[in-house]
This record gives sequence, C-alpha cells and structure tokens, in this order.
Amino acid sequence: MAPPRGRGVVLAALMVYVSALAFCGTHGSWAPNKNLKDRSESLMQRHAVKFMSKKKASYADINVEDFYTETISGAGGPPKGLERDLITKFFGDGDFHGRGDHEAAFQNFRECMEKGEPFVGNDDGSGWIWAVAGLTVENGLTLEIRKSTPLGMRALLVAKQDKVATMFDTLNWKVVRRRMNEVLGHRDADGENVPGYNALDAG
Repeated sequence: MAPPRGRGVVLAALMVYVSALAFCGTHGSWAPNKNLKDRSESLMQRHAVKFMSKKKASYADINVEDFYTETISGAGGPPKGLERDLITKFFGDGDFHGRGDHEAAFQNFRECMEKGEPFVGNDDGSGWIWAVAGLTVENGLTLEIRKSTPLGMRALLVAKQDKVATMFDTLNWKVVRRRMNEVLGHRDADGENVPGYNALDAG
C-alpha cells in the first residue's frame, strides 16, 4: 500500500536536509569548505613570499685566492667552443652566434683585460679583474669585464691586474667551462658538440 502523499513529502524534505548537513560537514550550522580555506591560506602564503622576495639579496663571500688558484691550474692557450665564440661576439667582429675572427677577438680580449678597460660597474680597488658572463633576453649569453667582486653573477675567470698575461699563460679553460655551466653551452670543455644539441657550427 503506497504511503500517504504528505508522508512522502516529509521524507523527501528530510533527505534534502540530511544531504545539506553532510555537504556542510556540521550539525545544523554552516562551516567554510576545507578546500576553500586551504586555497585562501595558500594564496596568503604566496603573497607573503612575494613580499619577502623584495628584500635585497645577500650572497656568500667569494674566496678570491682559491678562485684564482683554480683559474690558473691549466696550460693556457686559445679558447675553444662556447668561450671562443662568446669572446668573439663581445670583443671582436662576431655575429650573434660568435662567428668571426676568433684570433683577433681573443687578442683584443687579452689587451682589454691587461689595460683594465673598458669595464662595467665600479672599481673596488682590490687589484683583481674579472671576466663575467651573463644571460639576457636581448643578447643571450654576454661577457663583460669587471673590477669588483661579481657577487651573484657568473664569474668565469679572475686575474691580478698587474699579472693578466701570467693568468692567460696558465689559464684552465676546462674550469672556465665548468663555471659557465655546460647546460648553457653547445660544446664541452674540449670544444666538441654536446650530444643531443643541434648547435650551429661556429667554424
């Protein structure tokens, strides 16, 4: 026998009420959805991190003597691969990819290091001179000379201002390549193409 129509309406209303309680996760009072609360807290944390990131960055001091000793642990000679192309691009007649007169560019780079000009930034008076690489959207990899400790930058090599020729005579290009980070380059420390990278042949 079918239940009276009024009883069916009451049962339906009761089921809706129970479902509402289950959705809210409480007994008779509304509570915020847990996922919504978690998302709000996460958003607040991201804003906090963003705000904290505006503080001036600090870097550990560079042990220049150790950096220099490692720099001059090689046999000198002209650079190969990426280092050669980068020098040609910024100290010679090279195009965007560093194709040009490599020998003349390297000679000019040595002379600029020996004269200490042109250089970027300030001269801290320490007597050290640096070759520093960078990476920009406009120019890709860059190379510049600096006379102050390049904190937070990619220093490739350093020399005593009055002994630049000595540094080049014993420069370890493999160390320079490691500092450059092979991920950024298309050739290894010996000037060979890195497997899996379709690089332009710079000649």
